[in-house]
Amino acid sequence: MRAFRFRVRLAVLLAGSTLVTVGCTSTPPASDPGPTPDATVTQFATAWQGLKTDTIANLTSDPGSATEELTSVLKNLAPTKVAVTAGNVKQTDPLNATSSASFVWTLAKGVTWKYTANWAFTRTATTSPWKAQWAATLINPKLGEGQTMVLRTTDAANGVIVDRKNQQIQQPVTVYSVVALPGKVGDVNVAAAALTKILGKLDPTVTPASVVAGLKIATPATGYTVTNLREADYETVRSQLNTIPGLTFPSTTRNLPPVKDFAKLLLSEAEPVANKLMAGKPGWEIDSIDATGAELETLASQAATPGPNVTLTLDTAIQEAAEKALAGTPEPAMIVAIQPSTGEILAVAQNQPANALGPLALTGEYPPGSTFKIVTATAGFDNKLITPTTQVDCPGVVTIDSREIHNEGFELGTVPVTTAFAKSCNTTFAQLATQMPVDALTKAATQYGIGRDFVIPGITTLTGRVPVADSTVQKAEDGFGQGVVLVTPFSAALMAATAATGNMPMPSLIRGAKTTVDQPAPARSAATQTGVKTLMRAVVTDGTALILQDAGTVYAKTGTADFVDAKGVDKAHAWTVGFRGDLAFSVLIVAGDTSKRTNVIADQFLKAVPSS
Repeated sequence: MRAFRFRVRLAVLLAGSTLVTVGCTSTPPASDPGPTPDATVTQFATAWQGLKTDTIANLTSDPGSATEELTSVLKNLAPTKVAVTAGNVKQTDPLNATSSASFVWTLAKGVTWKYTANWAFTRTATTSPWKAQWAATLINPKLGEGQTMVLRTTDAANGVIVDRKNQQIQQPVTVYSVVALPGKVGDVNVAAAALTKILGKLDPTVTPASVVAGLKIATPATGYTVTNLREADYETVRSQLNTIPGLTFPSTTRNLPPVKDFAKLLLSEAEPVANKLMAGKPGWEIDSIDATGAELETLASQAATPGPNVTLTLDTAIQEAAEKALAGTPEPAMIVAIQPSTGEILAVAQNQPANALGPLALTGEYPPGSTFKIVTATAGFDNKLITPTTQVDCPGVVTIDSREIHNEGFELGTVPVTTAFAKSCNTTFAQLATQMPVDALTKAATQYGIGRDFVIPGITTLTGRVPVADSTVQKAEDGFGQGVVLVTPFSAALMAATAATGNMPMPSLIRGAKTTVDQPAPARSAATQTGVKTLMRAVVTDGTALILQDAGTVYAKTGTADFVDAKGVDKAHAWTVGFRGDLAFSVLIVAGDTSKRTNVIADQFLKAVPSS
């Protein structure tokens, strides 16, 4: 019996020992580190990325103090974005860990502020959640308790727009607004008539109707701005304006070109692009301040950087000469000038009637008339149908598939093709075009950039089109520029620039900005280059542009392009294109009737510009 009781007692003791062991394995020993801080560090960085003040604060050891500090800092700095990247987490013991954090603040006026902060994380026990040990240094290592941060910026001077000779295109000018106040001007019709009489010569848009209409919708507080006058113009009419009751003359300073309407539409396109390029970089500093607003320390700063000047390829003297040459023309008229050696645009000039219709010089598409014979002759040279001395027929009229084609009242008989080109024989070039493949003129036109799509920083341009001919008649009509072909004054000037050097230059307006084109122009043969120049020189020495003989060594082609206007009236556009030295140009008078008029404009323009 004793032995039995001993065995039972031992079994009970052993059973108790097993229960104790099982109980111990359910609780981790004191040395177990528990959860790592990595997840909390990631959450903290993510909360910063989202600028979530409450989330950031609740992940700290003192949410109240953290919320107050964070709210102040974020309000003062007003960031649009904060990028925070946590570094490697280092756990120094079971209850403490550290991590670096790279901050990138994006603030107003393009300010970017970068620095690295050090974060400390703690927990009260191995089973407790990790918290960022609250201190202002969690935000910035130099920030003290009870302090906040502010951003202070200083504006930077912008660059200016200059021309190719570094001459400033725009200068600060005092401008006076002529403002009429409804209810104070007396009889509206009387005031409108008086204002038109005084201001109409300075601003043709001022009319009795415009003033009456403007006053009708104006408010007494703001009034109606009749016009804006440069100080010099204002001084010439100030005494007269003072006799009209109800006017005020607020002034402001604006950056304006040397004369009114100087390259008006060109600059209206180029300025927005130039303004971005010549913007200065503001200066800034971020300071720590105390509760009273007193500055404590500059945490970071950057001096303002003045903006660079933007150089346009324009030549102010050439632009002014072009505008002066156009000034007396009543119809819309324009001149485009390009430097053949570089493709740089030297002038884009329009008179007031053209300006009223938009940027016609750059995007207005018109039939080219006989100026297109440059392309037809090029195709003839390329297809080995002609040389400058080839004898061709120039009858007064020729019938092609029942379509009668006429010269302008003359016939030459059999003459060298150079003579037919110089005298602008339509029948010769119509017949020549019919001997070519259907796409010959299209291919030749691409050598000059016609039909190409250019992307020129600062301006929008069109170059016209030369579709593949779908009939013999169309080939004939296209051959002397009266079919379906179209060019713009811009592409006509580019055609002249190409003829000057032999290969198409890449046009540009802003120095340093790259022009692109949908397809490069094909190379031209030496025979074609020489042949075209021979023909264009003969136009001046023995053809339709004799007036240009005393304007230097000029190469040219004239043209008139018949069309029917909206009222069914037969009219004609007038063209002269050409080059002299390193200056290529096109002149167009919309509905100008005869190239004799564009020749006169070209002559005046070239004589006002020094030979290059």
